[in-house]
Amino acid sequence: MNTSRRGFIGGAAASFFIGGCCAGKCGPRKVGPNEKVNVAIIGCGLIAKCTNVPGFLKDPRCRVTIACDMVKVAPEYFYGKRNSNFGAEGIEHLDVSKGYPRTVCGSTVIKSLVDKHYGDTACREVFDWREVIDDPTVDAVCICTPDHWHAIIAIAAMKAGKHVFCQKPMSLGIREGQAMVRVAKETGVTFQVGNQGSTDPMRRFAEELVINGYAGKVTGGLVCIPGNDHWEGHGHSEARALLPKWMSAEAWDLWQGPAEHWENNAYIPCIHDPTCWRFNRRYGGGMIPDFGAHEFDMLQRGLGTGLTGPVAVENMKTDLRKDNGVFTWAKTYTFDFVYANGVRVHVRPIDVGAGFPRQTTFKCEKGDISIQSKLVVPDFLAKMKESDLKGSDRLLYRPKDDHWHEADFIDGILESRPCCSTCELGHRTITMAQLANVCELLRVDRLGWDPVAEKFTGPHAADAERLCSVSYNNGWELGA
Repeated sequence: MNTSRRGFIGGAAASFFIGGCCAGKCGPRKVGPNEKVNVAIIGCGLIAKCTNVPGFLKDPRCRVTIACDMVKVAPEYFYGKRNSNFGAEGIEHLDVSKGYPRTVCGSTVIKSLVDKHYGDTACREVFDWREVIDDPTVDAVCICTPDHWHAIIAIAAMKAGKHVFCQKPMSLGIREGQAMVRVAKETGVTFQVGNQGSTDPMRRFAEELVINGYAGKVTGGLVCIPGNDHWEGHGHSEARALLPKWMSAEAWDLWQGPAEHWENNAYIPCIHDPTCWRFNRRYGGGMIPDFGAHEFDMLQRGLGTGLTGPVAVENMKTDLRKDNGVFTWAKTYTFDFVYANGVRVHVRPIDVGAGFPRQTTFKCEKGDISIQSKLVVPDFLAKMKESDLKGSDRLLYRPKDDHWHEADFIDGILESRPCCSTCELGHRTITMAQLANVCELLRVDRLGWDPVAEKFTGPHAADAERLCSVSYNNGWELGA
């Protein structure tokens, strides 16, 4: 057995388990009452640095023991901000004694945060995620990689008995999500999707007002999320470039993993620099799943359709061209979700100047209930509080002791139970975004969907089916 770094990368990718448990034969990891949950972070980018790692660090019942990434120190561009030359220069000249800037990430950066918090140097850096899966000391993994890795890593972890916190959007394609749900049920592990809004009290209260009819029957809805020009500052050049200094050739092969390589294994900064990968469907789904993971999740909870979903995507309008090149998602779009009861929810890009901030709005008979940066309700509900809800009302999941998202995950592990954003709930939410993306790629006005059978219906169903599976390349397999 070759356990060297190169052996991991070059070996048979389908052989996920180098030792320990084999697929289907491990029960969920058990943590004793006086033990800590050992958590490994897989993918050390900005979401790990600024959201999940701080969430785990403030929970004394767990300990972050591994920071796994193929890059030790790298720039991270966020919402269109970049330096010249794609921000790659100057990284080696950082004064680490003063800490790392917010936008600089990587396994060394995460290790430094963890070690500083615990006051020791015990956190280990790991290059290849398969070493984490094979590590018998790891109880749970937090997957913060680009989307094209989520399903493969999550399924391998679950089959090794490890509990999984998977960042949103949890899958790249509908059939991937179905496989993840099936394995989660088979293994019985605790699975939390990183839809943090599901543990937010303000959002929960809004959803409970809607689902219990406090503003009357829901007649429609509006969701505003960013368009795919949201990160215009990254540029839209298809120019190929040399690997940046912070990315080794070995790391580049592992980063791409199951994604089809470009000609001559090219590096294209405007889709391969950190966060840019969302622009290309080999790695991500654009802004509809990236932000829809949050907004559609709230929509589903308020409508009480968390384990079903809409029956159609209609009125799809985009500026997607046949010659979009490496940028495979439309810059702008509008479309409707239609539910079996006739409720129609319009989805469009944010336009603050035109009065469309980011939002999930439920249009109700007596007035709109809108989840924005704050809760917006009709005047007659302005003074109502969560404590005013009636005992007969339908109440949504409440984290124990008002715990935050990562703590709720730890609760689920320690108490051997599901937590707020289960694998199936996350799958149903992101399926909505993937339905819209398939409709966009087909350049059709409408796609029908059977949420019970999870199959396309009506015209274009066969063509749509071919677009909801993910292609795995370079010897990688899903492992489900």
